Amino acid sequence: MASPIPAHALEDAAALWWRHFGGWGGVGPCRAERGVVALDDAGRVLGVAGLRDAGGGFAPERGGLLRHLFRAAPPTGDLVVDGIAVVQGRRGIGRALLAEADRQAVLRGRPGLRVEVRASNAPARAFYAATGFHEETRGRFGLPWWGQVLVLRRDAA
Repeated sequence: MASPIPAHALEDAAALWWRHFGGWGGVGPCRAERGVVALDDAGRVLGVAGLRDAGGGFAPERGGLLRHLFRAAPPTGDLVVDGIAVVQGRRGIGRALLAEADRQAVLRGRPGLRVEVRASNAPARAFYAATGFHEETRGRFGLPWWGQVLVLRRDAA
């Protein structure tokens, strides 16, 4: 169900990801090799997960003032799941995306997966807890208005 992002799905995957994580920034470019996607039998995007490591993420770094305001979480050797966005929740799509992210972590020689989630995002925290993630640390990472952020981790499968 989930796989690296094929060329035909990149535009729709990027639009879905930006709707969930772009805020007022609109849709921007994304890198297919830095994400995974779940597609239906007709090739339509059901969900997308960005992946990030020291080489960058699904969405290129923001420029301008946002770049100066952003505070990164502590460095990691893990593959970071940089947001999961699904068309419709509670269908197993998020779990399928995490399974593919696990596979990508192993292929890339990463020991585990890491996510950074706002402490106020109870549904995301519950999802990650149910899929085996545990809290490593917390702090005021990201942009100043995000508030407390939890850094969660699990070993790659």
